Amino acid sequence: MRILLAEDDKNFGQVLKRELEEERYLIDLVQDGLEAVLGFIETPYDLVLLDIAMPKLDGINALRIIKKISPHVPVIAFSGNAGAEKMQEAIQIGAMNCLAKPFKIDKLKELIRKQSV
Repeated sequence: MRILLAEDDKNFGQVLKRELEEERYLIDLVQDGLEAVLGFIETPYDLVLLDIAMPKLDGINALRIIKKISPHVPVIAFSGNAGAEKMQEAIQIGAMNCLAKPFKIDKLKELIRKQSV
């Protein structure tokens, strides 16, 4: 499974990438919403992991664009400071789930496994 991971916190992004690669997922890590959209246009992904609060283009707008390009791609959004309103908005736009940081990596892995069945 090829996964696009958009996370502006370099350390957290690297930890997530490493953890998910241990599960044999192919992870492409980008650090802002604009990179996420451009990467999504260039490469077919099976799943997108998207931070809501990112520079250049926030996760909400990146999610809108990604869903217009590929309405059926599963997206899991997450945020440490976006607030309940933005998290709910991500669900309404089409995210299958929205996790509040800090979240347990096992919870994320479980959500991803459900998509790969």
